[in-house]
Amino acid sequence: MSAEHPGTDVVVIGAGIVGALIGRELAGRGLGVVLLDPQPGRGASIGNAGLLVPSFTRPMADPATLWEGLRAMTGSDPLMSIGSLSPAVLTWLARFAAAARPGRAGRIAARLVGPARTAADAYANLAAETGIDLGVTGSGWLQVARGPAVLRRKLALARELTKNGIDHEVLTRAELRVRAPELDPGLAGAVFFPGDSSLDPAAATRAALVAAELRGAIVHSARVTGLVRRHGEVTAVRTDLGEFTATTYILATGAGRPGGRGIQPGWGWSIDVPAKHPLISSPLIGLDDHVVFNPLAGRIRITGGMRIGGTPQDRHDHAAATAIRQAAERLVPALHDLPQGTLSRAARPMTPDGLPQAARTGRNLVTATGHGTLGMTLAPATAAAVAQLLGHEGRHPEVLR
Repeated sequence: MSAEHPGTDVVVIGAGIVGALIGRELAGRGLGVVLLDPQPGRGASIGNAGLLVPSFTRPMADPATLWEGLRAMTGSDPLMSIGSLSPAVLTWLARFAAAARPGRAGRIAARLVGPARTAADAYANLAAETGIDLGVTGSGWLQVARGPAVLRRKLALARELTKNGIDHEVLTRAELRVRAPELDPGLAGAVFFPGDSSLDPAAATRAALVAAELRGAIVHSARVTGLVRRHGEVTAVRTDLGEFTATTYILATGAGRPGGRGIQPGWGWSIDVPAKHPLISSPLIGLDDHVVFNPLAGRIRITGGMRIGGTPQDRHDHAAATAIRQAAERLVPALHDLPQGTLSRAARPMTPDGLPQAARTGRNLVTATGHGTLGMTLAPATAAAVAQLLGHEGRHPEVLR
């Protein structure tokens, strides 16, 4: 069946936000590009929180978060848990613990801030190119804390980020009540990051695919079943539509298979709650429970949870959804009067050290995955990094790893 699909320059496996933007970037540089995905634009990307957050580039692998990992081992917290104790997950956890040494998280954050800060302009350009409204807003990101100790830790991290050009504003309990009267008055305070932005992740993913096709890329709804290798090179991609061949192959499958080495799924949940009027004035996160809010057109998206490992069949939706909704209602009491909303679940591709993979992993194979919770934020820089790896640099390429 491979004769049905003539060879091309690049086959991109995965058509979420990362794969779609890579396809757009490479097609725009004159390469023949084919994107393969069982449901193009319908994967984990559209369940993303939809935030563009240079302020949130510090990885999970940090001494301050190790205790949360240990707590997850007990299974007592539905929002932070381990889905499997398989050898692969145990190896990942050991590497995570090794990466959480003092000073390392700050250095990784410093490396990722620059690429993250390009995201808002990149999505504005994507909207202009396609005419699709991505819902991009530059209203900043409010990070609120119930516990004084949690607030102190965030303030320390915010001060460290100022070295990388990330501005912030500290809000006392009284100032927060004036700024955001819709929130629980018992909160200890907040840190506001004015340089952060938000968008509609489904619209952004759709626009990236449209832009890729406008530039000449071909998108196939195809399920990849494996790679054909010979003498250390990939010679074809097997799919349910036959074999596709190319000069170069790019894996942008997120937490799916095939994927990057050392990747574990970090399962998370999102709830879209219908809301005729915005309940909050800007996106926010509750730092105590790590529940995120993004006000979108006609709804509010609430996301949370991190379950490392496990399979798509290993579901804990009811407990996670209940915990997310309860945490959300504690922060925004007006949610009590709104419907339960629509629940979805998706897997973030997690590396142990928090650094994405955008690198050659074979003679003609490139892996672009491992963005964790920063898929939307780092996808544009990843596309530029892949173009650089293939020798098609833009003016300001960014290499993430």
